[in-house]
Amino acid sequence: FSCQPRWYQRRVREKKEEKMETEEAQENGVKEENISNENEAENVNAEKLEKSDSDEKMKENGSEEIMTEEKKKPKTKTKTIQNPLEVTTTKKGYTPKELQDAWERENSMIATDKLIKDRLNAKNAVEEYVYDMRDKMYGHLSKFISEADKEVYMAELSKTEDWLYDEGENCQKQVYINKLAELKKVGDKVQMRSNESEGRQGALNLLGSSLVQVRKVLELINNKDEKYDHLSEEDIKALAEKDLEYQGVFNDLCNKVANQKLHEDPVVTVAQINLKRKEFDDKCQPIVNKPKPKVEPPPVPAEEPKKEESAGETPMESSDANTAEQAAPAADTPPADPASADPTSMDLD
Repeated sequence: FSCQPRWYQRRVREKKEEKMETEEAQENGVKEENISNENEAENVNAEKLEKSDSDEKMKENGSEEIMTEEKKKPKTKTKTIQNPLEVTTTKKGYTPKELQDAWERENSMIATDKLIKDRLNAKNAVEEYVYDMRDKMYGHLSKFISEADKEVYMAELSKTEDWLYDEGENCQKQVYINKLAELKKVGDKVQMRSNESEGRQGALNLLGSSLVQVRKVLELINNKDEKYDHLSEEDIKALAEKDLEYQGVFNDLCNKVANQKLHEDPVVTVAQINLKRKEFDDKCQPIVNKPKPKVEPPPVPAEEPKKEESAGETPMESSDANTAEQAAPAADTPPADPASADPTSMDLD
């Protein structure tokens, strides 16, 4: 028994004590339920004690192991040794002439790179324009160029493409710029026809709306509308004349646009239509938007000064005189005849 661990010996002793206590409790008539509850509590306490003992044992064993490891590790000593390092140079730096030469070489390389980049960009611009215009000629721009001109232009585009991959592979920048300008002489004209065709109708609609607005104002003036009753005869006459004049301009422009062929240069441009609308608005809008003259209110009449009272008459005397004048007519009138009075208005006792 002495060879057993301490916690085991303690546990055996507790069991014996519990057994003795249960026997005494049975003899003294204690209820079994209370004994079982106490036993459970004691078991919990015993387990806690057992756990604490095991933890203490583990700590003791761990500390012993740490101590043994520390004893096994030998102590290291560090020693610092300084070795002088000598550095010798044969050249302290560049001379001003060497720096100037290096700077010039660098600028020369930068300029060369820029020339190469600009040349390649010019070449790519020609190539992109050839592909773009070829697609558009078979697309929405096909109706803005005649068939004969289209065949010639398409042949020129194909010729330029072949030239780029043959003789024009490594040309100067200006050569590519000139080649692109030649292609744009025809391409820009066709693109302009397309843009004019898309914008002409919108410009005509704006001019027509300005004419309609002025015509409505003239109708209101003829109907004696109060909004325009301040306009003079000269203003109304000028407005009517401009409306009639630009109505003829509008009709002429519409006729020219209706007879315009898409593959020909426009006879009437969007800029010309907008210019006519601006001229019409500049002449008519100041009259239409002419403000009414402000009507000034009549002047307020000044209050008349009160007449001064006579020097010999006091306010009390004047009031007495007015009272006497009011009482005089009542005295002159004859008394009413009782017989002529209305019998129904008389009080009867």
